[in-house]
Amino acid sequence: MARYIAIADAGDIAEGKVISVATDYGDIAITRLEGQVYAFEDVCTHDGACISTGKTEGCVIICPRHQAKFDMRTGEVLAFPATSPIIVYPVRINGNMVEIEVEDA
Repeated sequence: MARYIAIADAGDIAEGKVISVATDYGDIAITRLEGQVYAFEDVCTHDGACISTGKTEGCVIICPRHQAKFDMRTGEVLAFPATSPIIVYPVRINGNMVEIEVEDA
């Protein structure tokens, strides 16, 4: 069953910056791009590295370990060595809170 959980204050998400939040569903990276908030699993699918500390270029985040590139909006892999996309979560703003949709087992 899907439900939304609050993970951050929307005011803490600066345009073009990425923050990481620890949740019961793992570490979630959050960014704001052109005013839209996006959330994705803070794990590189290549080797499990934390990607929120990587360099960003527009909507692209680059893993700091082996330079795999991902689209933060869609999770799409844009450069090897990663071959699997990152998980991107549906996001909504509820009042001042950023909420993501998660699946309960």
